[in-house]
Amino acid sequence: MISIFIDSNILYKDYFFENKSNKKLMEYCEEGLLKIYMSDVVRLELRRQYEHELKDKNQQLKRINKDSERLKVKDYLMPIDVVKQLEYFDKFYDQLSRISDFEILPAKNEFLTDIINRAVNRIKPFKEEKSELKDAIIWKTYSEHVEVNEISDCILLTNNSSDFCDKKDKSLVHPDLMKDTSRFKVVNQAFDFIKEYASTLENPQNKFLAFVNQLEIDDAFVLDIVRQNFEKTITEQVHDKVDNLHPSDILNDDYIMDGQLIPYNVEISDCEDIQFEITGEIALISGIMHVCCETEIWEYNAVRDPGEDRYSTVGEVYINYKVYFNFDLTWDEAVSDLEITDFEVNDIT
Repeated sequence: MISIFIDSNILYKDYFFENKSNKKLMEYCEEGLLKIYMSDVVRLELRRQYEHELKDKNQQLKRINKDSERLKVKDYLMPIDVVKQLEYFDKFYDQLSRISDFEILPAKNEFLTDIINRAVNRIKPFKEEKSELKDAIIWKTYSEHVEVNEISDCILLTNNSSDFCDKKDKSLVHPDLMKDTSRFKVVNQAFDFIKEYASTLENPQNKFLAFVNQLEIDDAFVLDIVRQNFEKTITEQVHDKVDNLHPSDILNDDYIMDGQLIPYNVEISDCEDIQFEITGEIALISGIMHVCCETEIWEYNAVRDPGEDRYSTVGEVYINYKVYFNFDLTWDEAVSDLEITDFEVNDIT
């Protein structure tokens, strides 16, 4: 999955991802096609810039109202409620952080020593005529995160090429920054990213993989699918398996010379070792399910009197099977083609 690490300047005039390109980025993120990371410093800087712009607009409104009075215009323009708007900003970014593929990264206190060293020695993103503490924290947050988590396919989305980029190749980070990580490619704006990566992201197989990843396929997910869609088939196959057994197959002694097993209730208790593999637009789900079958043991009565039953019940057991299985999953969680590849008696109680 492509991971985008976003810089403040990308959103200076678009705080809420509303322009066409930024909105598309967010759509990709919500679909699970890419992951967006934002340093908390970026969020705070955007908030400060947003507050400054709101206050500036209020000053403009104040001037307009003053001129309106002079011009005898009766309409009065109400000032913007800055506090209310900042609450809206905070709520918006809180909701963003709840999206599974949008993550706000906090700055760490242990970055301080390294950042001071960079500032003193004018190591990028610091330079002689400019001191950009925030850029250093943003870069340190991003570079440390990708290295610790071994994230590949990383995009630094920034138009601050003077502080972050190589002078000769703006798609590369500066050599000073390359010492921290070489995992980043630089893209200057959302439009350029979409132009380059849209065909890859919107590839049907890639979109299907994103869909499957968002399902969080685990033991509980598969157990629910198996119970809802395949319980009848599994019950029939378990019954067939029990029908082919002899009482001596499950008893420690062989005092029953002839008889049979009668299967009744089947319970699918849990699943484990769940895996999936993508082929085109099909996910092959495989694993092991634990199935318990309530079973009666019948003994053949060779010396029965006339009118007596041929068989008599001598006991009841619960046969616990490990059932190895796979099935296909497609769009909209449609499932089909259950295949049971093996039965293994796990326990008899």
